[in-house]
Amino acid sequence: MDFIRRLKNQRDYKPYLYILPSILLLIFVFFYPLIQNLYRSFFRFAGGKAIFFGLNNYKYLLLTDTIARRAFLNNLTLLLIVPIFLILAILFAVLITEKIRFRGLYQTIIIIPYIISIVAAGVVFSRLLRFDGIINFILDNIGLDVLIHNWLGDPKLAIFSVMSVIVWKELPFGIILFIAGISNINPEIYEAAKIDGANWWQNLFYITIPQLKSVINFYIVYNVMVIFAWIFTYVYVLTEGGPVNATTILELRIFNLAFKEHNMGMASALAMLLFLMIFVFVYLQFRLRQETLEES
Repeated sequence: MDFIRRLKNQRDYKPYLYILPSILLLIFVFFYPLIQNLYRSFFRFAGGKAIFFGLNNYKYLLLTDTIARRAFLNNLTLLLIVPIFLILAILFAVLITEKIRFRGLYQTIIIIPYIISIVAAGVVFSRLLRFDGIINFILDNIGLDVLIHNWLGDPKLAIFSVMSVIVWKELPFGIILFIAGISNINPEIYEAAKIDGANWWQNLFYITIPQLKSVINFYIVYNVMVIFAWIFTYVYVLTEGGPVNATTILELRIFNLAFKEHNMGMASALAMLLFLMIFVFVYLQFRLRQETLEES
């Protein structure tokens, strides 16, 4: 009754009318497809008919599908990118924000990989990293032929080759993010530390990084979501999941199930499992952040 009484007051319900279009758009773009996907995950589709399959799609993916299990392990391997991103992004951001010559030029050079199309970058690196590519050609001509490998064709190296391309392409976003965070730190803190005799590393570990805690938390969550849900294009262009599923990831497995094996029910079930994994991680991350803030 209190809610209805409040709605009758124009000053109460008027703000909700302003955000109503955004809410409807969110429901249409996100929640409705999510519910539809959940519904399809309980069915098998054959001959234009939907056959109720219960939880068998999930059971098969979790217990039997070796490709999905390999894809999950590949995604976990790619999580190594997160600390690499974090360390390099903070380091480059700190170096660029210092008073050095040609700082604007360095910022421009760093941002170039991020504005290049993923497809274009993938095609170029697929040529560079193949056995007869430019990288092996250079290694051979400078006397480092012992380092020559089939970077995308070797099952042991392929996932790390894909990882290097992702780092090269996505790192600039983190650098820009941390540059913005560092620019908001009060310079008087550094001046006080300088008077106390703090060196460069002490400034980094005791001032810069603690002041960037909220940015770091956001960047970690963002990168985990990138690894699990936004690297399909890299893998598809570079390797298509090969060799022998060495670079197959969950996104690619969903794509293959839906459009190559025409198993939409199984693809929907795997998509729901992927969504659940990301949701749980993000939830735990925010809970941990909230507890940290409460303790401080």
